[in-house]
Amino acid sequence: MKGTTLIVFLVLLLVVGAAALSSLIAYGAGRSKRGQPARSAKPSGALAGFGAGVLVSWAGLCVVPAGHVGIVHKRFGRAHPDQRFKRITPHDARGVQARALLPGRPYWLTPFIHSVEFVPRIHVPAGRIGLVAAAEGAKRDPGRVLGRYVECDNFQDGQAFLLGGGEQGRQLAFLRGDSSYYINTALFQVEVVPRTYVEPGTVGLVIAKDGAIRPPDRPFGRYVECDNFQDGQAFLLGGGEQGRQLAILTGGTHYDINPYLFEVITGSSVGRSGRGGSDGLGAGQLKEIAIPVGHAGVVITLDGAEPDRAERRVGPIIKGHSSFRLPWVFLASGGWRGVQEETLGEGSVYALNPWFVRVVLIPTRLLILDWSNKGGSQADNNYDAALDRISVNVQGHRLQVELRQTLNIPEAAAPRLVSEFGDSSTSGMGGLVNNPAPVQRFVERVLGGAVDTYFNGIAAESTVEEFLTRYASIRTDLAAQVRNALAGWGVEAASTNLGEFESLDDDLDKARKRVFDAQIRTQELEEQKKNAQIKSDIRHIELAAEREYVLLDVVKLERKIELLGRDTVAMHFFLAELKHMQVPQVVSGDAESLLKYLPMQRALEIIDGAKRHAEQSALPESVPVGEELGVGQEFGVGEELGIGDNGPE
Repeated sequence: MKGTTLIVFLVLLLVVGAAALSSLIAYGAGRSKRGQPARSAKPSGALAGFGAGVLVSWAGLCVVPAGHVGIVHKRFGRAHPDQRFKRITPHDARGVQARALLPGRPYWLTPFIHSVEFVPRIHVPAGRIGLVAAAEGAKRDPGRVLGRYVECDNFQDGQAFLLGGGEQGRQLAFLRGDSSYYINTALFQVEVVPRTYVEPGTVGLVIAKDGAIRPPDRPFGRYVECDNFQDGQAFLLGGGEQGRQLAILTGGTHYDINPYLFEVITGSSVGRSGRGGSDGLGAGQLKEIAIPVGHAGVVITLDGAEPDRAERRVGPIIKGHSSFRLPWVFLASGGWRGVQEETLGEGSVYALNPWFVRVVLIPTRLLILDWSNKGGSQADNNYDAALDRISVNVQGHRLQVELRQTLNIPEAAAPRLVSEFGDSSTSGMGGLVNNPAPVQRFVERVLGGAVDTYFNGIAAESTVEEFLTRYASIRTDLAAQVRNALAGWGVEAASTNLGEFESLDDDLDKARKRVFDAQIRTQELEEQKKNAQIKSDIRHIELAAEREYVLLDVVKLERKIELLGRDTVAMHFFLAELKHMQVPQVVSGDAESLLKYLPMQRALEIIDGAKRHAEQSALPESVPVGEELGVGQEFGVGEELGIGDNGPE
């Protein structure tokens, strides 16, 4: 009777187990088809776990619910001879099994010997990565902080991981986002963290936490191609070194980077970074370097070969480093440390490593510099901040003058200015430096020194009067002096404008006014002299023309005398004179009236004059025509003698 009862009980148990098994299979298949997330199946997963536990304990059958993995624990059995694995074993031995059970199919496990725990699968959302730490495995070699890479299907094959030499602790490999993984959580712990993001317009700096030890004379780890630090295995196998890296991460991009291996410093994390904050690195230095129009970017490299200053002041041009974007190429080609001859052109944007380069802005546009009384109205960062009004002492008199100089610094001359006059940066960090100090020092020491030297020289060798009257020559000589001083540095002088001299002595001002008035009076007299000379020249020309006319009349008179005779010509003169007299046709009255209208005395004078002219055959050329002929006294040669166009009547 007892045996029959036991048989019936076992049959009923098998029937119940078969029904439960069918339900679990149907449940698992439905969950797999619907693809519901693991977190929504927790209550049903617990129920399924209880049912599966009953089956394993009594029937040895196990079905893992969808979205879960089964972790198997073997309660009884012999220990494996391999003593490397004490908590989780890859062998079929006593303890937690490295092999995990996957959903969707039944497993046969020895009843009462095995127990199964169902846990949700690991899901890594989009925009994140999963960092893995192994609870079991081999010991890491000294000096390595991460377990080496082992092919194990993204940690879903625990047996392959342990038997392949996987090491305990944090792992080099990680899980990509937007995926789910069936991982034995007893063997692997997964931490989900955001992907690395570098903001647009900035760069990301990288510090390697694992790798070889770099030599003490190199501040950067050697460059290794590793897909922008996303392939940690390639970095380590390629000989990557710990510490600061030459390569950078460009902005506006997400990166799948293992933070166990690399620390990435970005604009948003620099303030929170222990490394970034301690060495003076700020968010501004992580910005891309933009060179404004009208400027040149002078590059100072913070690493490189020891420069030979005896040969040249700035580093030679190195080809192939893409304007310092590839610093490892620059270093491999023997690039010097310090100021470089190659500059960054205006209007361009450069993503550069601020640990490697510093860029100093030098203006290449026209600069207007004023020697004037600045007071407190102008900022100290003006390039002419140190230039005050020029003051000279001439024979004990103090004179002041303002000066304006326009100049242009060519791009080729900018590196030498930075090399000679420095960039005033003491942080030891790179990035963009917009500091006017190099140009200010150049203006003060070179240009200002040349101007002071010139004025002190002419003040020592001139009197006050000479100094004040040499304004034009001083301006010309000063322009030449400035031009020569700037040319020695490759800088171009555009224009030099000298203001009026001002005196601090009232007596000197009065003397200057007298000198000025005398100069004006002298100029007026010079103009009057020029005008008088012009009038005199005009009068000489007119007299010469008149003499020519008189000589022509004389020649005509001589010709008439030759043809008509002296008496005839004299009679013609007489008749011509009588023609112009106002003689009435009828004269009556007393003797006084008769003499009035018959001026016999005048007639006699005319006759005598005509006789004298007739007796002369010609006039000497040296005797003035007017005096010898009496033309201007008695009658005109042409008009009075009747020698005109019509001749005497």
